[in-house]
Amino acid sequence: MQSAEGVITLVQEGRFALVTNGGRVMQFLLARNASLEPQDLPLLKRNQRRVRVDYTEPSRLVAHVAHMLRTADEISTERIEP
Repeated sequence: MQSAEGVITLVQEGRFALVTNGGRVMQFLLARNASLEPQDLPLLKRNQRRVRVDYTEPSRLVAHVAHMLRTADEISTERIEP
């Protein structure tokens, strides 16, 4: 599994865009078993929290699939609470 760190800049239901430290824009879709729910994403965007996303790259989708999201300053992999 790969990971990326940055700020969420766009949210629509279970999809979101992340701008990385290097300025790269990455599109994500939450996995069904992701560490948070779609309704948790707008808070992260609104607060401009830096997040780390663990993801996979499926061959048939244009977006990466996000499995784990956590604030970048957290060490644990616990669920993000709003």
